Parts: sequence; structure tokens; C-alpha cells
Amino acid sequence: MLRAERDLPTFEGGSLIPVTTYLLLITVLSGFAVLFSDGASPIAGMGWGIFLVILAIGAFTVEGVSPRSILSPVRSLLSALLVVTVFWVLYNLVAYGFALGGVSGFEVSGSKVAAHPLMYLAAFVSSVLFTAIPEELVFRGYLQSKFVSLAGGETGKAVAVGVGITAILFALFHLPRWFLMSGHGVGAALATRLLGLTLMGLAYGLVYALTRNLWLVALFHATMNQPPFLVGVHIPDGLHLLVGVVEFAAIVTVVFVATRLTGSDGLALTSA
Repeated sequence: MLRAERDLPTFEGGSLIPVTTYLLLITVLSGFAVLFSDGASPIAGMGWGIFLVILAIGAFTVEGVSPRSILSPVRSLLSALLVVTVFWVLYNLVAYGFALGGVSGFEVSGSKVAAHPLMYLAAFVSSVLFTAIPEELVFRGYLQSKFVSLAGGETGKAVAVGVGITAILFALFHLPRWFLMSGHGVGAALATRLLGLTLMGLAYGLVYALTRNLWLVALFHATMNQPPFLVGVHIPDGLHLLVGVVEFAAIVTVVFVATRLTGSDGLALTSA
């Protein structure tokens, strides 16, 4: 079962709770960015992931929602793994075709993933446990669901509002790292970065809206952070945004097709 068949949670609080949650998130992240401006240690990464989970659980508790109601059934994890695997198999086939065709940025030679699979697996598992699941629990599990609820429930308009607002907040969430950890400034690169992150947030938000499967969103998030390319892929800086648009559109398309093939109705919307 790819889509978790359950209704939108009934939140008991108002709009102040998600605002407070997000401000607390940004404040603590800024503190982490200052403390670990020279690079975060694995322990710091684990601590950050644990903080996100505690923050999400706290928000759900204040809202009168059981955190367990947000997590998808374990059996849906297998469907999520299958969909993500299909996506990356297709992606690798396209990349290999580009490499054979001599397209710049793609090489027939094996990637670091192919050369060191155990190291990749360790990095991937760490990304899933301490980055992808905690962030998706906060952004898609809580914030997106809350904003959809505030906008009127599961109507097309409300879902669009919830996905859009959360995508923007997701992009802005990366600003402390941009300024404090990476030392970048304001400029065209920042605008491109924010646009790319917003598109990423829209893709993850649509996947969650289509399936309500947090495992699926987290797996896409983790694999986009740690791409399992089996061939050498080096996207030129000037093409990162364009490639990102294609990637995110492909993710949503694959998930949409999967919901149809598995007999799910996808977005469970009421009339606006």
C-alpha cells in the first residue's frame, strides 16, 4: 500500500503554534550553525536530528494529535522503497545513456557509490535517520498538515496553500546554513538556491499530499541528499537549477503514476 488511507489530523491549536514551532526551529538551527561553523560533527548531526523529532512530537502533543497517527504503516515502507528504487533505476539508465552519448557531465566510469557501496550505505542510513525523517516529520508531517487544516481542510485550494507555504518555509529554513555555516552572502547564487529549495519543497509536499506516506518522502529526501548514481555524474553549476526542475518533476510524475498503478485515488480532496 503506497498511500496511507487516513484523514487529515484534527488540530486543536491555532496558527500561533506552527509559527512558534518554526521560529524555535530557526533559532536553534542558527545556534547550531554558529557553534559548528567549521563543520558539524556526526554527534552534532545526530543531536540535530533528535531535536527535530522532539520538536515535532512537542508540536503534535500541544495540538492534541498523536504522533503515531502521522507515521505511515510499516507495510507502506516496502511500497515506498520500491517506488524510490524504480525512480533511481530509471535515473541511472538515463544517466548511462547520456554518458554513452557523450553528454557533458556524464561519464561511463563508475561512481564513488559503485566503488564504495558500504560507505554510501552508511552515509545514506545516517541521512535517513538524522536528516530526512526528522525534517519531513516537522515540515510535511506537522507544518504542511497544519497549514492545510488552517486553510480549510483537504480541498484542492487548501492543499495548494499548505504545500506552497511549507515549501517556502523549507527553503528559508536553509538560510542559517547559507550565511552562518557556508559564509555565503546575498546575490544571484542565493536567489537560485532559494528557488531550487522551494521547488524541492513543492515536490516533497506534492508527494506527501498524493500519498500521506512519510517514509516515501523521507526516502526521496535522503536519496536526493545522497544520490545513488552508479556512473560518474558532474552537473555543471549553471545547469543545477534546470536539472533540479527535471528531477523534481520526475519524482512527482513517478509517484503519481505509482498511485494510479496501485489503485490509489491519490489526493483525497473534498469539493472546494
